[in-house]
Amino acid sequence: MSNFATFLEYYNKNSWIQSSKNIVFENNVLKADLDNGSSGFIHNEIDIHPALEDQQLTNSFGIFKYSLTKEEDDRVMQELFPVYDGPTIPVIEIQQAIMLSVFIPKYNIMRKETVSHLSNYKLPPLSVHFGYTPNNVSKSPFHKLMDNPNKRNELTVGMLEIFQKFVDENESKGNNWLLYFEDDVRVVNVDRQEDLTKLYEVPEDAEFIRTIMGKKENVQLQHVNYHISYSGGNNHAFYISRDGCKKVLHYAKKYKWKYICDIDLYKIAKYCGNFPTGYDGWSLLSTGGINDITDKLEEDEKLNMYHLSHHIFTQKQFL
Repeated sequence: MSNFATFLEYYNKNSWIQSSKNIVFENNVLKADLDNGSSGFIHNEIDIHPALEDQQLTNSFGIFKYSLTKEEDDRVMQELFPVYDGPTIPVIEIQQAIMLSVFIPKYNIMRKETVSHLSNYKLPPLSVHFGYTPNNVSKSPFHKLMDNPNKRNELTVGMLEIFQKFVDENESKGNNWLLYFEDDVRVVNVDRQEDLTKLYEVPEDAEFIRTIMGKKENVQLQHVNYHISYSGGNNHAFYISRDGCKKVLHYAKKYKWKYICDIDLYKIAKYCGNFPTGYDGWSLLSTGGINDITDKLEEDEKLNMYHLSHHIFTQKQFL
């Protein structure tokens, strides 16, 4: 869509037009303030990606959102997240699995159930890192790196502590890999005899591998593909290398952590942009004009991120 007039001609039947103001469309980027239905307007900025320019946008409580059919979704996902076809490492071995949890009754019960479930699978040596509650999160040395210390930062600081510990313990051992869990994770779509201590034909530059995107069907790990990945959130299990941990820690120390939980991880991915991922129903979670953290980063500060072609972990609540 080459100009604003053409854009409006195509989109003037969209419901969001009637609940918006300050609409600007230039260089294929749409900017608009959307009525959230209660307290006011929310500023949105979104690239109209070629894979999505024929799809209708809606206003979902102040956030731009696409609504795609399953067939449309599959096509767009392949275009936005192409299969990696570059050089690979035949096999990498995962040295550790570390679970983030909190030592309070509710999570003690949840963690015990999760550890029991994971014991049915061949995993790297598993340890637990005990993090923080809202009452004591300020005790973490990483709390000062949170851009908004009043947000729910317990998961973020606990995760960063795990990354720092892994880097410190492996500084002289090469680019080792870690499997990170939260304490409600479940293994899915792989048989119990699968060896989850190894990944095969891994992209040569990979530093971070997501495990809860892709097809929800049974698979052998030797047969997974890898997709270029970025953006999204709510990822409760992933593989990360020592070099990847160092990049994340560097980002937090230099720029501060912008969002809650693990959102920043996907925002600092090498190919991240101002368009939605499909993970959350094609909505754009980054609003208020803060859309693409990677604009601020040097190329060597960005995270080389991929995701598997199949789900192999999920949360207990999604079973």
